Amino acid sequence: MNKLSPFKRIAYSAVLVALGVGLGYAFAWLPNIELVSLTAALAGFIMGIGAGAFVGALTFMLYSFISPFGMAPPPLWIAQGIGGALFGMFGGLFAAPMRKPLYAAAIGIAFTLFYDIITNAAGYFAYPTKETFVVYMASGIAFGAVHIASNAVLFAILFPLLARKVQHFRGNGIK
Repeated sequence: MNKLSPFKRIAYSAVLVALGVGLGYAFAWLPNIELVSLTAALAGFIMGIGAGAFVGALTFMLYSFISPFGMAPPPLWIAQGIGGALFGMFGGLFAAPMRKPLYAAAIGIAFTLFYDIITNAAGYFAYPTKETFVVYMASGIAFGAVHIASNAVLFAILFPLLARKVQHFRGNGIK
């Protein structure tokens, strides 16, 4: 589906950004359990590496900008955008292996770990004191474990399922 017309590319991007932000709100009440990462990776799968990176960055940054918990400080906001771009980029780059649950889980684990590291580091840079460093690192371990485990399960179950559905629609002439 990488050969989309510019109008379809814009429409797909808008729908995927809206879906990602909406899913962010749907799970906002559960700490570190989210479907925004999966949506960004799916954007890469559907539209390719570049568009996936754009959609992923925009989705994460828009959700953070209008978050019900308040906007993240600029260093954290930028790190979230970078992390979202990487989810989208790698969704396109690893599209074929992620159709298998084990690979999807492994890739979800790897990128969520990277995302948690860069966002925890950026959070520290937003509030650079010795006390905040200890708090960020200690709380980051517990929240990171939940985030990594939940994304592993969500990627393993949902990504292959959604990839099959996208392939089905592609096969039926829906581009």
